[in-house]
Amino acid sequence: MLKQRIVEDYFDSKTYSNQEILQKIEETKKEYHKKIIDVDININEFGVFVVTYYFKVSNNIFHKIFIKIKHRKKKNETKLLQEESFSFDKKSREERKQEKIKRRMEKYSGNKYGVYKETRTYKPY
Repeated sequence: MLKQRIVEDYFDSKTYSNQEILQKIEETKKEYHKKIIDVDININEFGVFVVTYYFKVSNNIFHKIFIKIKHRKKKNETKLLQEESFSFDKKSREERKQEKIKRRMEKYSGNKYGVYKETRTYKPY
């Protein structure tokens, strides 16, 4: 079995009788008719019925296959990252910063600030 999902209902013992609580339990079981449900009923120190529903999740073969495929995929991703073809150049932080500034300067070197770019199209408001 995998993780169990839990739903809790709280009923005041002064307003609900035992039969009403059992009817509510049957109604919730009908709502989740495809699930395997275990029910636990307790009374806490405040006089409140705590009805806990434990939903069992079966461990089928398809789930196991899916987990194995996921595991293999993660292994392959880590292998790809470790290959030399995917490794980055080992440059210092300052060198990378200087290259970035140099590329930016080359890109904007022909631009003149404060002058509009000529588009030769007129678009009135």
